[in-house]
Amino acid sequence: MGLFKTFIKLLVVFNICMYSLVAEETDKRHILYLMHSNEVEKALKQYQNAWENEPLDLEILQKMSLILLKNGANSSDVETQKLSMFGAGLSASNISLEILEIGLKSSDLETQLLSLHFISLLNDNKTDMLLTKAMRSDFLPTRLEAAYHMAQRKHPHAIGQIESLMMKLPVFIKPFFPHLFAMLGTDGATKYLLRFLNDGNSDVRLETILSIANLNRDDLLSHIRKKLPNSTIAEKEAIFYTLNKLNDSSIIKDIQKFSTSSIENIKLSALRSLYHLGDKSKKVAIEKLALENNLFAISILKDIPGSENTLKMLLKSHNKLIRVNAAISLLSLKDSACIDTLKTILINDSKDTALQPFFSIGRTMMYFKLVPLAIYRVKDIKQDPSLAIREALLKEALELNEDDFLSLIKAIFDAPQSDLIPSAIALLENLSSEKAIEFLKDKANSSSIPLIRDYANLALYRMKIEGPYENYIANWITNQNDDVIIQLNINPEKKSEKTENIYSLTKEESTRLLLDMFIALSSKQDETSLKIIVSAIKKTNPKNRYALAGMLIRATQ
Repeated sequence: MGLFKTFIKLLVVFNICMYSLVAEETDKRHILYLMHSNEVEKALKQYQNAWENEPLDLEILQKMSLILLKNGANSSDVETQKLSMFGAGLSASNISLEILEIGLKSSDLETQLLSLHFISLLNDNKTDMLLTKAMRSDFLPTRLEAAYHMAQRKHPHAIGQIESLMMKLPVFIKPFFPHLFAMLGTDGATKYLLRFLNDGNSDVRLETILSIANLNRDDLLSHIRKKLPNSTIAEKEAIFYTLNKLNDSSIIKDIQKFSTSSIENIKLSALRSLYHLGDKSKKVAIEKLALENNLFAISILKDIPGSENTLKMLLKSHNKLIRVNAAISLLSLKDSACIDTLKTILINDSKDTALQPFFSIGRTMMYFKLVPLAIYRVKDIKQDPSLAIREALLKEALELNEDDFLSLIKAIFDAPQSDLIPSAIALLENLSSEKAIEFLKDKANSSSIPLIRDYANLALYRMKIEGPYENYIANWITNQNDDVIIQLNINPEKKSEKTENIYSLTKEESTRLLLDMFIALSSKQDETSLKIIVSAIKKTNPKNRYALAGMLIRATQ
């Protein structure tokens, strides 16, 4: 009898457990059904209720996110398609390939390019097949981009696909192809490079020489040397650059002859080549050209240690362009004498001028010009193209001594130079010194400017510094208005809708900050962060859900 009672008890317990499992499975199915039906808020609410007091079910979260992204990818709304591709890309996961493949079939070029970009970052057996599929796109930019990625990955069918594409296109696009064949490095690709070296189009020949140099194809040096006597000015410049880059001094006597050329570009390129091939006496001749205000020579000095005094003299020039390029070269040489001019470049001048690179005829030498920002507005260019240059200069300043670097950062915050603040914060994180942390803490606690305060708190959270930084981020996300929408393209004409003053954020700043906040949370991969992201997906503007879904997948890997 006792045995029978025990059996009954076990049976009851078993039935209760089975009922719980069945109920849980039913909940999961219903949640997924709601997601398929685009009832996202209901599905998320049911998920939160079901796992309120239990560990989160990561598998169901991934499935929900994938359904959301797939629905967005199949949407007829182009913006939703692009945001879905962005979300799938943010997931950094091979499980998003199915969604990215949908993007390749889109009738919108930008959606295709977004999809292709993220596909190229994933290592999966299916990636090669999708790149081949992208080569059949109706859009030429997609096919050219796919060709680049195929060459980069040394795709087994790359040479045939690239050759076929090249044959179908107008001659003026041919200079795009030498770099692809140089990347491939196969015997068949090398045969094409040899043909390109003798092509009737001078741009093709020049691009071939530069590709051989930049991709370290020293197996082709003998062919480069043979070209020197009958080459154009641009080609001679590129050949000297190649010999220098690949450390080939076998025809050094020929280079010496050209170092006294009456053609300045050839002379300067030959002098640079001789210097880097071991003839350090050529530094004097290059400095002489720099003191004669040759901007290419000033730029070349950035790679010549010991030229700091010459560059410091040029900082006193009345010509602003001379001062700017001298300061940039001093920065490369890690000399803090550049700081005052650098502050002007990064802060004062950025309000009405843009930095623009200007290349020599052979495209191996470059200096920076200052052009009015108004030119880009007239041309309807959507962002200040010099921002990336200024960010790169700021990053290079990290190599200066700490006090000088921090004085530059302080000037950016005091201005405030809003477009550089995210980069400045990231560099302080990277520095991670006691002074940098104290600076961030001060800004996190006392800055009256939201962008600075928000990013400082975010940086301290990412650095795992003890403090209320996780709560700050959680509250920031909770308090975001539904009208903050992640935007992949910002129209500069609408930037003026921003801010009446420095105490509010532009749409662009809000987008970047929102993404940075969520990326930080998803990187932590703990239950608290996941719950914050789930709540945000439920509450946020529907347009933002796709990017957040991608981060949720990333956080649950």
